[in-house]
Amino acid sequence: MYPLPTRQVHLDFHTSPLVKDVGASFSKAQFQAMLTKGRVSSVTVFAKCHHGMCYYPTDIGIRHPGLSFDLLGSQMEAAHEIGVRAPVYVTAGWSAADAESHLEWQVRDFLWRCVPSWYDAGADPSAPIPQNAWRYLCLNDGSYARHVYSIIREVCGRYERVDGLFVDIALLEGTCYCAECRAGMEAMGLDPNRRADARAYYVGRRRDFMGKVRAILHGRHPEATLFFNSGGADIYMPEFHGGSTHFEIEDLPTSWGGYDKMPLNARYFSRTGKSYLGMTGKFHTSWGEFGGYKSAEALRYEAAAMLSYGAGCSIGDHLHPDGLMDEATYDAIGHAYGYAEALGDYAFGNSPTSKLGICLSGDAESDQGLASMLLETQNDFGVVIGCDFGPYTTVILPDCASLSAEAEEKLKAFLAGGGKALLTGTSLLREGRFALDVGAEWAGPPKTDMDYVEVGDALAEGMVRAPVLCYLPAERVTATDGDVMAHTLEPYFPRTYGAYFGHRNAPYDRAAPRGAAAVRKGGVIYLSHPVCRMYRRYASPQHRAMLINALNLLQGDKVLWASLPTAGRATLSEQPDRRRYCLNLLYGPPVKRGCVELLEDFPTIYGVPVRIRTDKDIRRVWEPIGGAEIPFAQDKEGGTVSLTVPSLKSHALVVLDY
Repeated sequence: MYPLPTRQVHLDFHTSPLVKDVGASFSKAQFQAMLTKGRVSSVTVFAKCHHGMCYYPTDIGIRHPGLSFDLLGSQMEAAHEIGVRAPVYVTAGWSAADAESHLEWQVRDFLWRCVPSWYDAGADPSAPIPQNAWRYLCLNDGSYARHVYSIIREVCGRYERVDGLFVDIALLEGTCYCAECRAGMEAMGLDPNRRADARAYYVGRRRDFMGKVRAILHGRHPEATLFFNSGGADIYMPEFHGGSTHFEIEDLPTSWGGYDKMPLNARYFSRTGKSYLGMTGKFHTSWGEFGGYKSAEALRYEAAAMLSYGAGCSIGDHLHPDGLMDEATYDAIGHAYGYAEALGDYAFGNSPTSKLGICLSGDAESDQGLASMLLETQNDFGVVIGCDFGPYTTVILPDCASLSAEAEEKLKAFLAGGGKALLTGTSLLREGRFALDVGAEWAGPPKTDMDYVEVGDALAEGMVRAPVLCYLPAERVTATDGDVMAHTLEPYFPRTYGAYFGHRNAPYDRAAPRGAAAVRKGGVIYLSHPVCRMYRRYASPQHRAMLINALNLLQGDKVLWASLPTAGRATLSEQPDRRRYCLNLLYGPPVKRGCVELLEDFPTIYGVPVRIRTDKDIRRVWEPIGGAEIPFAQDKEGGTVSLTVPSLKSHALVVLDY
């Protein structure tokens, strides 16, 4: 495993060639002082940016016309002098100068348009340009890729010590139909007119690109880290995960998917055997925002959240063109990283304890909707990788999950051995038949745009005892020998111009035949609505309660119970070599304001009850931050430990020694 510092700053430096006197205010002492103030252990510095400018003396690329010295080398030297790593950033898929001077290097879509197709290369120079308006360049191991190899080879050869490479915009497009790619596909016997062939070519050539970059780097610097961003840490692109030495999970929760995105990703990458970082930003909105500041308390919360899920921390910043580091930024980062430093011994090398696993569906809405429901109810979870159901006793297959033939057989063996499964929507439905015996048969797709669900006693906790509107309709299923625990009710008619009812949707038709909305057979429960995707879009507590109630019927050996509000998060991990459990509790209610999801208020919660299932003989419960002892009671016959965390403000770490 490659060494990976856990308090990193990603120091963007995308600097327009129109700017003069670049780096004129750079000071080694000031750079070092800010890194020290921020308690930073690694800072990613720029060799080449999205403008296509290089920040070192180059014979291959274009040195920024406003730069008169080796800024990259000076930053690396300054960082190394104070024991801070300095991996090097190289842009790959976006480079404005290269796109303008080499039209043949640009990615083309099937209609031969440049990607993105909305980029107006002929726009009036005075017209406003959208944010992130970069043209994509083809990295499928052709002529532009060879240019990138030359840049990387030059950087690796110029400096005696290169700690790592961060290769950006590496895996975004998915296909390319430029002249080189079309010729390459035809030479390999692939048909450029078939998207599947174009995708296969892309995957193969992009893997070649990753392998050649790694060979160049490790040929000179064998201990250096390497990460391919913009796809390299995508949970739905495992075909590229082998190319990086570690993962940096890029997420700006204020504007890029919210605070529930990182936990799902972290749970996935925790099972890969490689180190991983959570990656946020100091920005109020998005990357490259000058003058936008997230609060120090929000950064502290985010750092604690990353560590709770076993991830190191990376916070994005953008250096001013003059090279002077922003003191306000490093005050805030230092506040967060001072806390992260104190938590470090309890965050890494830990084993998750949850017995609940998610099988990813491949649909981000469904997977994230499920993760949010579990997080909001403090149900800790892991992610099933491949066919490995071993760590879990209960698994959930959300909405449209499918498995390979091998994984289906492993799942059946898992169930035969006492495992439990919860399925929703069309999961494991193939050619009109369920791969598992769910106690019901598929009768067809929905006929309405919305419908209703009415639950029985088994699923009623926390729900109204009346038909509940479902904004996405259920699959039509008929129970065979399963126990029906909820029914679907259809509206009088779908909403059309020819038949509509009031402002929105028609009420349920009491006289219409009812379908099965929830069926249980043995250790399998099937919910016929796409409840996970529906929750992601509409967030009804009624739908969440239905799924969690079904889960609770299956989950007989839940490890962790924590009584927190829905914005609370709870995780439990174990450090067997240190004979202890680490309990992390978080509470930071994000609020949607304007275009961002904001963490601003961190009220204190008092007296948080916690119960943990364990067969270990617990001898001490305490809080490392402050050293306070916490009374506890152990029920050895029932196999549980009960305690009450006295107070929680933003984050609390509790250690249970055994």
